[in-house]
Amino acid sequence: MREVRRLGDGTCLIALDGLEPWAVARPYVDGAFALARGASWIVLDLRANGGGDPATVAAIAGRLLGDAATQLSEVAHRDRRRQWWTADRPADSALTGDVAVLVGGRTYSSGEALAYHLRVRGRVTVVGAATAGAADHVTPVQLTPQVRGVLPEAYVRDAHTGGNWEATGVVPDLACPAGDALTVALGRPVPPAR
Repeated sequence: MREVRRLGDGTCLIALDGLEPWAVARPYVDGAFALARGASWIVLDLRANGGGDPATVAAIAGRLLGDAATQLSEVAHRDRRRQWWTADRPADSALTGDVAVLVGGRTYSSGEALAYHLRVRGRVTVVGAATAGAADHVTPVQLTPQVRGVLPEAYVRDAHTGGNWEATGVVPDLACPAGDALTVALGRPVPPAR
């Protein structure tokens, strides 16, 4: 969590630059969403999110998708499958207000997963530039000192769409340069390019 703050207009801005393992991230996520309760709306800034733990994705998504458990995805390995679900929440504990998710070329992997899962369920408006398009799970392999390859190990399938964001990225609902995404999300005029 790089930043959590309430703006003067009642918006809660949550800037999440990574998705640490849930055991580490939980107190910070709990604090951020406690501050977001009652906000006029939430802006979730994932523009510098390099990814991380799918369990943390599921926990954050669950705070925005509703109180009932929801399957987000299935990760298919050659020899096994793993499903990711949000958890059941106490009645009326999920946040129900409007949410904008800011993305860009530095939104990667599980950061993309969070934006994608929320977007395809109609829960958020995605603002910014298309993400990197890194859905598949890979293992990096150093072939020579100058060459590094990636060995595909698994693919992700969203439970709602049956697809994912591999190669295409998460395409914003409101496209703009990533640096202008917060301004656009807040409905302010974008300054002219210099």
